[in-house]
Amino acid sequence: MEKLLNKWVYVPPKWDGGTMVGRYIAVLLLGLLLGAAVGYAIPKQGSCLFERSKFSDAPSGEVTIIYGFDANYPPFTVMQPNGTPVGFDVDLMNLIAEKYGWKIVYKPWDWSTIVTALENGDIDVIASGMTFNAARSQKIWFSVPYYSYVHQLVVRSEDKRSFDEILNSNEYIAVQLGSTSDEWADRLIKAGYKFKKLGLDSYVSALEALLDGRASAVITDSAFLGPYLKKDPDLAAKVKVLGSIGAPNVYAIATRPQDKWLRDKINEALEELMNSPKWNELLKKWGLD
Repeated sequence: MEKLLNKWVYVPPKWDGGTMVGRYIAVLLLGLLLGAAVGYAIPKQGSCLFERSKFSDAPSGEVTIIYGFDANYPPFTVMQPNGTPVGFDVDLMNLIAEKYGWKIVYKPWDWSTIVTALENGDIDVIASGMTFNAARSQKIWFSVPYYSYVHQLVVRSEDKRSFDEILNSNEYIAVQLGSTSDEWADRLIKAGYKFKKLGLDSYVSALEALLDGRASAVITDSAFLGPYLKKDPDLAAKVKVLGSIGAPNVYAIATRPQDKWLRDKINEALEELMNSPKWNELLKKWGLD
């Protein structure tokens, strides 16, 4: 390598009066033009690489947030028969809106297409036990996390089979379509486990499928199951958790990537709320403490 490098010797250009001056001027002008073009193309400091959106900056006048959620995910979001949404996440969004004087428009949405609805602008936020994960982060951006949970494999209480026996039973395991339990079922099947997936519209429906015999197990999450069974001791006696699946996960509020102003305001309110006595009161109210 040393011999090779020693063969390359810099030879200064021979001075040729006006010809060399012309060349240097041409190079200088070319550099200036390229610099100007690059400077124009690169976003100015503080600007966003994404296209501008509804909440990229603070809007003028009244702020209206279209809030998308799962209509049947207790205790986080539930649509009552009279059309009123309730739940932990509903209270959370209402408190954030109250802090800033925002108006909330509630919009229940099919969970399997809710991310697309956010991308398309049909809704502005998702706060409904939305798991912060890598796949979703490629499309939408999240607030700071506010709750953690684990996925669980649940069976009927009289079932004596092991974790692996259930996953290799060639029987149905129920999940909520579009949820992280749905993703887990696909991942397990791809890994070689032998069962069939029964996709339903909610965790509640998946649990009902287990109880009525349409499924031998359900993949659910502790954030739903714990509070749900706490409210119904008779139901709790009919099922049991065989074990956890994977590592803990976290919930966060989802926004469009370009809606930086909205995300910043949500994060500010979330951190303030989580560091106040009101947070523990909210957790206790919905059985999440």
